Amino acid sequence: LANILYYPQKPLCTTRAMEYLRFRELPAGQNAIVAILCYSGYNQEDSIIMNQSSIDRGLFRSLYYRSYMDQEKKGMTVMEQFEKPTRETTLRLKHGTYDKLEDDGLIAPGTRVSGDDIIIGKTAPIQPDSEELGQRTTTHTRRDASTPMRSTEGGIVDQVMLTTNQDGMKFAKVRVRSARGTIGMTYRHEDMPFSCEGITPDLIVNPHAIPSRMTIGHL
Repeated sequence: LANILYYPQKPLCTTRAMEYLRFRELPAGQNAIVAILCYSGYNQEDSIIMNQSSIDRGLFRSLYYRSYMDQEKKGMTVMEQFEKPTRETTLRLKHGTYDKLEDDGLIAPGTRVSGDDIIIGKTAPIQPDSEELGQRTTTHTRRDASTPMRSTEGGIVDQVMLTTNQDGMKFAKVRVRSARGTIGMTYRHEDMPFSCEGITPDLIVNPHAIPSRMTIGHL
């Protein structure tokens, strides 16, 4: 997984170690105006209030990438296979949506996915003497071994890769990109507090976050 910032900025001050790591050439953050105060009760404890106008201008906007990987496995005599499972021939289907899978068991790049979708479709053969708890019929020859997406995430399929490993088995990798973030409340620029010079903050941190909660990581 990876987080990629849209608009990184050079830091106003650096340490000697940051100079060795070339933080000015490869910045990994933004210079935000932070106010440490209580405001409207929506920034209690560790929560923060953010300026919605700053968010609309691209503040802290980033892409979140997560990769889902799977490979075909081979036992003594049976082998798994990437494909789109069907209810007629496959048992133990997961509680998800298989509609976005293509015949090869993969999703096309650019497809929007959510937590209800199956990312990689894969099946494994059922042993001939297996009863599968009485659910098996004469048409059921395989069981589901697909990879679902995390239930709390959503995004767009960015890249799909299908190759073979050192054993000659197929290996699949699907990368999904999405935007994410959690804050207490957002206010428009005109609803935020301001200084005597008319400066409004980009985010507001509760004063108790530093001495009591010890969440100095906010800064």
